[in-house]
Amino acid sequence: MYRILLVDDERIIREGIAAIIDWEAHDFMFLGAARNGIEAYDTIVREHPQIVITDIKMPVLDGLELIAKVKGEFPDIIFIVLSGYSEFELAKEAMRHGVKHYLLKPCNEHKIIDVLQNVKNELRQNEQKEIFIRNNRENLEKVIPLVREQFIHDFITNRSYTKGEYDYFCKLLEMEDRPFRMILLQPDGEYGYEEMFGLVNIIDDLLGVDKYFSTIIKNQILTLVYNLDDEQIIDAINQVKKTFAYYHDLEVSIAYSEANTFENSQLVYNEVQECLKYSFYLGSGSIITKKDIEPNISTKDSIIFDFDTVAMSIKSGNIEVTHTQVINFFNQLQIKQIGINISKTYAMELFLVIIRQSRTEGIENHIDKIVDLQRMHSLEQVQSFIQEIAYQVAMANRERIVNTHNKLIRMIVEYVENHMENEDLSLKWLASEKIFMNVGYLSKLFIKETGEKFSHYLTKVRMEKAKQLIKESTDDRIREVAQKVGLGNNPQYFSQLFRKYTGFAPSEYKKAT
Repeated sequence: MYRILLVDDERIIREGIAAIIDWEAHDFMFLGAARNGIEAYDTIVREHPQIVITDIKMPVLDGLELIAKVKGEFPDIIFIVLSGYSEFELAKEAMRHGVKHYLLKPCNEHKIIDVLQNVKNELRQNEQKEIFIRNNRENLEKVIPLVREQFIHDFITNRSYTKGEYDYFCKLLEMEDRPFRMILLQPDGEYGYEEMFGLVNIIDDLLGVDKYFSTIIKNQILTLVYNLDDEQIIDAINQVKKTFAYYHDLEVSIAYSEANTFENSQLVYNEVQECLKYSFYLGSGSIITKKDIEPNISTKDSIIFDFDTVAMSIKSGNIEVTHTQVINFFNQLQIKQIGINISKTYAMELFLVIIRQSRTEGIENHIDKIVDLQRMHSLEQVQSFIQEIAYQVAMANRERIVNTHNKLIRMIVEYVENHMENEDLSLKWLASEKIFMNVGYLSKLFIKETGEKFSHYLTKVRMEKAKQLIKESTDDRIREVAQKVGLGNNPQYFSQLFRKYTGFAPSEYKKAT
């Protein structure tokens, strides 16, 4: 129902109009009648009517003054003016205040209902208009973030906008003219949509207060933050890295810019993209700025390396020289930091030199890995990959030279038997310090030749030696026995291991046997 207030200083008119209309039948709620403008104003403030029927000439506060006062505070209230023929000029004055409806005295029920019906239609149209505008506003509020993201994404990635278009979108999207810093993030290693989505959520959570915008561009996440200082931005970035590593067990390389305006964001984006490329040299999980790469940019695009020497060392199975040569090669690439594609070309040349030293079937096995090399995102990955191949090929050649794997295994067995007191003794130590080959490959070779893991073999040899020493000893110095079998730094562990192996504590063994 629409609420109506009547205002007239003549009692007979107030009572007459109130009585002749069946208000509820026409969907109206009659709030009563006021005798003058002051009384009407108080009722309007208190009851909030939607329609006010008012006389023009009244004492204290006349109809025109009431309309002007109310319209200033309640512009949606619709007024219907009551006037006689002699007051028509005053009625026209009321229309200047936006009044569109009036009744000439005297008026009957039908005239009043006709005018009220027109007012009701106007109110309904206004309500529909308000609903339409409100829905539009709500829909706009929903779509604005998407439009903002698309605009920023397009602008940063070099879509051309005219000055007029740029200004229009900035105004529409209420983009603040504040300095920002751009952060570009890229997960290292193997990742997919789940990891990218997780990284976006982590950024939203940890940079929520300072973050202005985030978007995914290809395989990278671009974030704009307000002008944090260096300490704040490094702290925020490290929190993102730590959280991402915790949930996804992956490192993320990050480049960030100095403070700048959005209008220059295309230049800033190109800058941080170039910075992020240098994670190839700086390693997985790097945090990079323009300052980090400028001093290292080399004007030379060549390195000095003797590919024939490394070819000879691999062909002869010389693990030590191969190891040194490969490290020297990658040290040069790291120091020069020449173009990444040029570095990969050099690495590809080294890779081909290495696999050419393998047997024909070996070359076929390795050639498919060229694609893997091209996809690698860091010099560290490429070095590890090529070192592994170099170890494999050189070791295969060494094995062919000695004609059997058994000789290598015998060398390990003999070394263990003669040096078991060495507390550092392990397959990893032997691989790096004595044999100079990949420990994973050596482990597989040992299992293949002996049928057991090296760690099990080493424990068995040490425990058998300990049994012999205890039997032959004339006293019970367990620590000395532990030292002679390479476990002197932890006699308690030696005792536990001995009991597990023999079923007896060292102090009990001699008596039991």
